[in-house]
Amino acid sequence: MGILYGMVARGLVVLAEFSSIAQTNANTVARQILDKIPRGNEDSNSSYSHDRYIFHVKRTDDLTVLCMADDSTGRRIPFEFLEDIHQRFVKTYGRAIHTSAPYAMNEEFSRIMSQQMDHFSNDPNADRLNRLQGEMSHVSLIASQSNGF
Repeated sequence: MGILYGMVARGLVVLAEFSSIAQTNANTVARQILDKIPRGNEDSNSSYSHDRYIFHVKRTDDLTVLCMADDSTGRRIPFEFLEDIHQRFVKTYGRAIHTSAPYAMNEEFSRIMSQQMDHFSNDPNADRLNRLQGEMSHVSLIASQSNGF
């Protein structure tokens, strides 16, 4: 199933969110998690379990990016997704992030989150570590073939 829900917030102000499943309480749980995150300038990564889902949270410069994934997805891919979403959001909206009203970026950015959720959930190349290991195996195979092994 992969990544099922994503949110971008400034403090407690939700700027954009997307859910790939219709009936879910992910946004309610996500807001409860936002309430629990300590305020301050500390950047952090954390994960919280709820039922059979894990909520992964990346906080950088008062911008919180959060996603919900099924418990079989692990941590690496959701945090790569969060890093990708954070970079895209900051690049797209810049200084507007600091003053925007709730859901101001939702119409446009929810589509981007949807696309990236699908990419990180279904594309095997989204997992950079596995992709690099595959490339290294290919290089090793070529090197051994060229050396006559």
